[in-house]
Amino acid sequence: MLAIETDALSKDYPVGFWRPRPYRALHDLTLAVERGDIFGFLGPNGAGKSTAIKLLMQLVFPTSGSARILGRPLGDPAVKQRIGFLPENPSFYDYLSAEELLTYFAGLFGIPAGERPARVAAVLDQVGLGAERRSRLRSYSKGMVQRVGIAQALINEPEVVFFDEPMSGLDPIGRREIRQLLLDLRARGT
Repeated sequence: MLAIETDALSKDYPVGFWRPRPYRALHDLTLAVERGDIFGFLGPNGAGKSTAIKLLMQLVFPTSGSARILGRPLGDPAVKQRIGFLPENPSFYDYLSAEELLTYFAGLFGIPAGERPARVAAVLDQVGLGAERRSRLRSYSKGMVQRVGIAQALINEPEVVFFDEPMSGLDPIGRREIRQLLLDLRARGT
């Protein structure tokens, strides 16, 4: 079974005030990504990379075409439990600590209350934020917030993870650590 497959996936946005006309943000994207593969989009700004991810996450809906994740159509509630997502610009409740935020997300995924502390600690250690787990997010640097975003994408031990600009705000050491994290995820079949 493929992790991700799209068939002629396209997205048009209306532009213009008086006479809106369609602007094609993504045109006929057809691809197949195997389970355990690391797949990335490369291209200039405006090429449709983020639009493709937003379509797969159902933050926007296609103008035409179709897509499947883990063999199921987009929007299938069972699939949503099996995926993780880091948006391009993560924004969180900055009065919470990373530990509190991830505990909240763990609850949204239905992780039993007794398992949440260990799971939160594990993903914070995984992204290198173990020591800062109780600090408020408002005191974090951009790179640290990015690491929290990666942690929240992994809290449910997903089978498929979507990262939009995962290296944004990270220093060179952080980038190396996140590349290693991606390789570790691939090694376990994510």
